[in-house]
Amino acid sequence: MEQMIINQNPHWAGKKYTNLQARTVFESLKTNLQTKHIQILTGIRRSGKSSLFAMLINELMQDNEPKSILKLNMDNPLFFEIWDNPALFYNIIATTEKITDKKVKYLFLDEVQVVKAWETFVKSVYDTGNFNKIFVTGSNSFFLQNEYSTFLSGRYLDNVVYPYSFSEILQQNEIRSYFDLVSNTTKALQLLDKCLEWGCFPEIISTKNKEIKTNLLSSYFDSIIMKDCVSRYQIADIAVFKKLLLYAISNAGSVFSYKSLARAVGTNENTAKKYINILNDSYIIQDISNFAFSLKDNVRNSHKLYVADNGIMNAVSYRFWDNKAKLFENFVFNELQKQQPEEITFANNSGECDFVVKKDFDYQAIQVCFELTPENSKREFGGFANIEKEVKLSRKTIITYNQELQKEDVEVAPVWKYFFTTHSKS
Repeated sequence: MEQMIINQNPHWAGKKYTNLQARTVFESLKTNLQTKHIQILTGIRRSGKSSLFAMLINELMQDNEPKSILKLNMDNPLFFEIWDNPALFYNIIATTEKITDKKVKYLFLDEVQVVKAWETFVKSVYDTGNFNKIFVTGSNSFFLQNEYSTFLSGRYLDNVVYPYSFSEILQQNEIRSYFDLVSNTTKALQLLDKCLEWGCFPEIISTKNKEIKTNLLSSYFDSIIMKDCVSRYQIADIAVFKKLLLYAISNAGSVFSYKSLARAVGTNENTAKKYINILNDSYIIQDISNFAFSLKDNVRNSHKLYVADNGIMNAVSYRFWDNKAKLFENFVFNELQKQQPEEITFANNSGECDFVVKKDFDYQAIQVCFELTPENSKREFGGFANIEKEVKLSRKTIITYNQELQKEDVEVAPVWKYFFTTHSKS
């Protein structure tokens, strides 16, 4: 136990963590250091939560003794005794303070969802003021929705961590201003092509070998499915669960109902809905519904699924690279989600609008079209008409791969430019 704790805290030697890429969310996390509130990071596995922990530790080390900062990765099998008994956390704290001869002031708990009723421990030490601040990560959104998490109500700040945004990738490649962007269009398009095929997971971005990329993405997929889904929710019929997931990935962006999905994979509607909710909680897919002000409206029965990252689509399902339109739409959805709007829906009422994005009382409508042509132009521009009958739109945009124009009040924008500028504004 002692050696494991030491191994998980290399910063105790006084050296800061290195090879960390800047993340947009970090500025918000730095601001949150000024509060006592528990800092919770959620998001899909391998999205960079642990790296953000390292960045926060680096920040704290500027004014604090390194040995007063304790980081524990609860996903480590050597912690198995704690998984069913959160009271053993106190033993780890005592052991740590014996090793370092320093009081633990800052506690970092990584992948804490594996510990049953972890909230009871965290609430207790928060209320008694044992630590200056507590930091927690989890790879499942449900761990903030169960009966125990209500104990923490009003005591925490929650930030969702996604794989890199395209804007972050541009900045990592020395494209930091609009001038840089328009001066390096070819480079921006090359980076975009890589994101469309391989996705935006931090480790994948930094890996050059294609075979290693594929193997890593497959391992991410297996880890999410087995740890965050099958094991956590004790799914008995793993075959049907995986069949549903692969079907959903293969049909990303297509309109479906739970009933039609159940029929396609040979199960019942309740089971299909339950499995989709589990996948949604683990962040591997996102289930969005049809836009409607009235919950009684039957169009709410229509749904679309999107995959958390294009790399997973290409690594575990049928090869998508030949279907660039589907990859492109999935990429656009994820970039929109990384801006953390209040809600993303789609409109499929006698004419389709790919996305309706709501933030506060502002609504924007977005069409996604890899290439605008004379054949599809009428459909794409016409997709805004029906949604405008229901809600006032502040902006109407057709996002393309590399086309740009203005037609009346509709903006046609290349994706590489749209998400650079909108990120700068957000």
